[in-house]
Amino acid sequence: MSENSSKNRIVIILLSLAIILFVAATWIAVDKSLAKPENSYLEAHPKADWIRLDIPFRLNARNNGSEMTLFRTTFDLSESKTAKLNFKAFRGAGVWLDGKPLLKSDGDLTNWREEKVINLPVLKAGKHELKIAVVNNNAHPMLLAWSDELGLSSGNGWEASRDDYVWNPALNAGQSGSVLISNKYKRADQAFLHSLPYMLCVFVLVAGFIWMRDQNKLPVAVSKIRITPKAFKIVLIFLWSLMALNNFNILPLKLGMDSTGHFTYIQYVADNLSLPSPIEGWQMFQPPLYYVISGLAYKFLTTMIGVESSLYWLRLIPLACGAIMIEICYRTAKLVFAENKTLQIIATLLGGFMPMNFVMSQFWGNEPLAAVFSGMTILMALTVILQEDKRNLKSYALLGLFMGLAILTKATASLLIPLCLFFVPLAVLSSKKNTVADQFNPMAGIASSALITALVGGWYYLRNFYEYGKPFIGGWDAMREIVWWQDHGYRIWEHFVTFGSSLLRPIYSTTNGLWDGIYATLWLDGNLSGVSKFASRPPWNDDLLVASALLALVPSIWILIGIGRTFLVPVKAVMNGRMFLVGCVVTYFTAVTYLYLNLPIYSTAKASYTLGLLPCFGILATIGVEPFLKNKVVKAITCGFLGVWASTVYITYFV
Repeated sequence: MSENSSKNRIVIILLSLAIILFVAATWIAVDKSLAKPENSYLEAHPKADWIRLDIPFRLNARNNGSEMTLFRTTFDLSESKTAKLNFKAFRGAGVWLDGKPLLKSDGDLTNWREEKVINLPVLKAGKHELKIAVVNNNAHPMLLAWSDELGLSSGNGWEASRDDYVWNPALNAGQSGSVLISNKYKRADQAFLHSLPYMLCVFVLVAGFIWMRDQNKLPVAVSKIRITPKAFKIVLIFLWSLMALNNFNILPLKLGMDSTGHFTYIQYVADNLSLPSPIEGWQMFQPPLYYVISGLAYKFLTTMIGVESSLYWLRLIPLACGAIMIEICYRTAKLVFAENKTLQIIATLLGGFMPMNFVMSQFWGNEPLAAVFSGMTILMALTVILQEDKRNLKSYALLGLFMGLAILTKATASLLIPLCLFFVPLAVLSSKKNTVADQFNPMAGIASSALITALVGGWYYLRNFYEYGKPFIGGWDAMREIVWWQDHGYRIWEHFVTFGSSLLRPIYSTTNGLWDGIYATLWLDGNLSGVSKFASRPPWNDDLLVASALLALVPSIWILIGIGRTFLVPVKAVMNGRMFLVGCVVTYFTAVTYLYLNLPIYSTAKASYTLGLLPCFGILATIGVEPFLKNKVVKAITCGFLGVWASTVYITYFV
């Protein structure tokens, strides 16, 4: 057996073991979560449906408190009968039959997953009414009930009421309830048709130019024009800068997810020159780096200009981060597609111009800065994997530095740590080594990266552990005593497996499930930057905003193809870093899914957690599009589409 064959087998074994370990750890974590009484996953049952009160879906947060809903159904018997009632209530219940109590709630809301069985008294012939009162804390009361003997099953035919006076048909848990603001926008297909003349013009110009150039049908002077990836990157950053200078003082200050909470943190740092406790404010559980930088900038700005003007100028920090992400996407593409300038250009465009970058980089918040340091971490990991002459102390130190800065900006970035610890040594130790690479031990390099990460970013989590008994403190942590909840308030199987509403009604399709939420926030401003009133919506181009939901199907498919092509050549993909990029995407989306399971609010289903993965998305989409560039006609069509998509994104968010 050759040395290469032996190495390949070891790589396959280690990769397989890593996947098995990842799946097992995820399975155990989910299983433990589902065993907790505070988890709100409603397990489906073959004999009945979970039902609740039919009220409009509420986008704003709800205050701490108890909720009660009465459920009732009637049934007729032609003869006397004995029967059993089986039910589950989310979370406590009392039962009445024909106005007489059969079961009173004991106030215990922790054993709600247990199926309860009541032997009903002998039922005489005639009409009967069954009523069940369900009480819940910080969530909608839900009921699952059935009786085989009576042919009863919660679902159609059941009614619900808050006050025992006004009764309406109960709502199936799989239906979210109406979201009024979504219907104020055109459907995506209607908006697409309205925008089609503009799109066709762009498509014809770009596709026609590419086809004529490849067919040598252009004038000689024009056909010699070849834009380099570096020049293309400069053009994108220039366009981004124009958008930034135009938008930063036009967009209302109230826009942006949790913008008030972010500014409160910034102001605290500026006023006190110290870090707050996680329990002192809405966003003060976040790691401090972004808020320290913004707080010092705010303090400096307010000495020269007014407070309101200072708030607008603070937006230049995340806007600069958005431009830097374009640079990171370019440098990453240059590493991965070193010999193909066309693919470098496409990856830079698909990653840097992803709508999520435009949306998140225009308002206060730590996501854009965390994305920059996460992107730099990914870039340095790829540098060590792909360039043997860069496997030195400096590269490993930079890897650790950017990782430390990333976790000091947002805790989500810690997901990159195990990925780097696995894929970087695996690729380095399995690759062919030259004398330059042999000068520095890769394991010593990884150890130095880990040490620098711990020194730069680990101190904050060590402080949390020392003061609060845990390194990671989330916004929903009970110790913060900031109790709130938000629809849905529960999780069902359909929330994890359905998809489609975001294609036609993308605005707030986060209310329909995990994947619709991720799609609508990855490819457009699906949550309207935290605004729930149509009159106060961001001043984006409404038609292009929703039309982009249909356009995004194509790059989404490219990303999936890119992932599939990566797994077809696993050993090669480990060596060239592409498996590392896939691992980043899979790990982040698994973490988002786990959070979505445990935090039953609609706004958990958002792609902004993955903002630092823009280089990954760009490269994987480009791997997916690569086969379509071999035929000249298909290549022209592909480039024409890219022109339409990119220009649509840009015009949408250029106010």
